[in-house]
Amino acid sequence: MRLRRVLYWSVAVVTGIVVAGYAALSSLQFDDLTTLLQGEVKRATGRDLVIAGPVDLQISFSPSVDLQDIRFANASWGSRAEMATISRLEVEVELLPLLTGDIVVNRLVLVDPDILLETDAEGRGNWEFETAASGAADQGTETAGKDSGGGLPDIQAFAVQGGRLTVKGATPEEQLRVDLTEASGLVPEGGAARSLMVAGRYNDSPFRVEGTFGSLRAVLSGDASPLDLAVEAGGAKGTIKGTAGDLVGAARAKLAVTAQGDSLAALTPLAGTEIPNLGPYKLTSDVNINGNLIDFSGLTAQVGGSDLAGAGTLDLSGKRPVVTADLAAKTLDMADFAPPTESSAPNDQEKAEQSGEKGGRIFSKEPLALDGLAALDGELALSAGELRATPRVILNDVKLSAHLKEGRLQVEPMQAVLAGGTLTGRGSLDARREPAVVDLVLQGEGMDFGELLQAAEISDRVGGPLALDVALSGKGGSAHALASSLDGHVQAVSQDGTIDNALLSFFSAGLSNITGPLFGTADQANLDCIIGRFDIVAGQAKSRALVMDTGTFAIAGRGGIDLEAERVSLTFDTETSEPSLASLAVPFKVIGPMEDPSIVPDAIGAAVNVVGTVGTVAETSGNIVAGAVDTLGGLVGTGPLIGKIGGDQTLCGEALTAIGLAQSGPANSDPANSEVQPAGGAAPGQATEEPSPTGVIEDIGEGLKNLFGN
Repeated sequence: MRLRRVLYWSVAVVTGIVVAGYAALSSLQFDDLTTLLQGEVKRATGRDLVIAGPVDLQISFSPSVDLQDIRFANASWGSRAEMATISRLEVEVELLPLLTGDIVVNRLVLVDPDILLETDAEGRGNWEFETAASGAADQGTETAGKDSGGGLPDIQAFAVQGGRLTVKGATPEEQLRVDLTEASGLVPEGGAARSLMVAGRYNDSPFRVEGTFGSLRAVLSGDASPLDLAVEAGGAKGTIKGTAGDLVGAARAKLAVTAQGDSLAALTPLAGTEIPNLGPYKLTSDVNINGNLIDFSGLTAQVGGSDLAGAGTLDLSGKRPVVTADLAAKTLDMADFAPPTESSAPNDQEKAEQSGEKGGRIFSKEPLALDGLAALDGELALSAGELRATPRVILNDVKLSAHLKEGRLQVEPMQAVLAGGTLTGRGSLDARREPAVVDLVLQGEGMDFGELLQAAEISDRVGGPLALDVALSGKGGSAHALASSLDGHVQAVSQDGTIDNALLSFFSAGLSNITGPLFGTADQANLDCIIGRFDIVAGQAKSRALVMDTGTFAIAGRGGIDLEAERVSLTFDTETSEPSLASLAVPFKVIGPMEDPSIVPDAIGAAVNVVGTVGTVAETSGNIVAGAVDTLGGLVGTGPLIGKIGGDQTLCGEALTAIGLAQSGPANSDPANSEVQPAGGAAPGQATEEPSPTGVIEDIGEGLKNLFGN
């Protein structure tokens, strides 16, 4: 909307009123005053002006006019009959400047003004007056205003008592409203800066502005004028200091801006769009405005315990705003940017509990807020020394670049240090398509597996380097829809690690009395490998390889995860290097909702003698799990889970081959080498206190729940 045109035609109306009033005053034709005023406005705008109340003229070198019950007609297509109504208007001007075409308003009083600015579906504004004279006058006054600001009045003092301004677009969503409680401005004696005070409500959110400014004419249409304002709005307190000019034209300003508050959500009515309940926050920046280009420099921001610093630009010249930013952070905590979960409406977890369904939802069915992606374009370069994805998962030396264009967000490249290793990847979100399409690729190398498991609150009893390979794509308007449509794979490989013997005691259920002879007496044993890969098609994740091998003891699993139903169905079995002990091992299952899976013995698997053995570990360097390694992603129940495979191939090697990787090196073939003697630990052959399996079982159970997000 061209605010300049609104202001100039407001000046034209006021000028017409004053000039007509003075003409009537000079000829003493008081009865014709109302007719003259209406004629001047009709000639200038092509619209009707109704003055239903009394008219009071004061004759002096500072003539004034006092009008009541004023109504100015709206455009013929408008949503109501009047563009503006005013209960009372009082204007006092200086006579001599008026005779030369300059308007100096000593006093302007508006009581309960109600002004409507609106556009139709074709983009026409109700302030565009359909007269030939208006076009020429508008062009002339706009040129004058641009050069010198002379087309606008120099208002010495003003007061607005009550009133409202409504701005409406072509749709109900494009609407804002300002309700004024009071507004006033005054030039103090001695010619100091004018004082300003405005209080009211913007879209039903209270605001207050107080401070000083140099000249209303300069601020709105002329050269730079000093500003020093304190602002309270949306629960925030801020300051604006600097210079500004021509704010209704090609705005120019150099400002220092500060803002702070308890929650960004309180700014939602001001922004016109939903803002998460984030905070407390604090912001400082130097702002340089040059027409449609706004530069931010020296930017610092704090939200909770997170910080940001850098610079950016906002370009308003195109059909969509374009934002660019180069930001750096010492610490970014995602918890500071996540809205609180409390809500009067039941969430997915509560809905599940109310329906009697065991386990809540991990993937919400609430629609994703994607509309904002089409509202602007932008580019972001971000670096962070520490990024806290969760309280326990911390990424260091984060660097990423993000690009947003016409509703498509692309993050590439992105890299970070995670658990001592490198994590790289890329991602995209295309909101132009219906439903939205998401792609994610992650590669991790050299990460500490034990640190990651501990961070996920799964276990602190496993260690070793981890290689991660994730490639996923999906489409949907909610997290649940995206998960239900996922295609791709998730793969994790850890070799040459360690595992706590207490953990092995749990997995070798039925063998805990003889785990010392089987695994050695040290606190830890060598872990040849942990390998897992799930191939995902249309939200159905099927295991291709799911094994763990210490060289003396192996665990293998197979099964699937239904991401649409959010249910797990995995079967695991164990195998040892001691044939005489094989019948004691009991298979187990992990089944049920992802949010709260259950671990149950698989008695049927044990009854049909699913477990097999492979002679001497020294000869085979581990066991082969025939059913667990399946390049086709076999499902539970398709055949024996564990069986013998001849030759010298190891379980780790078979699993690596199944996922398309060559074995990096031979697995341990000497059981004696499977011990890892910690400093101060027991010597080989020396008895140690057997850890309680109960605590380990509880750890694993909680770990599985944490693995799926609970």
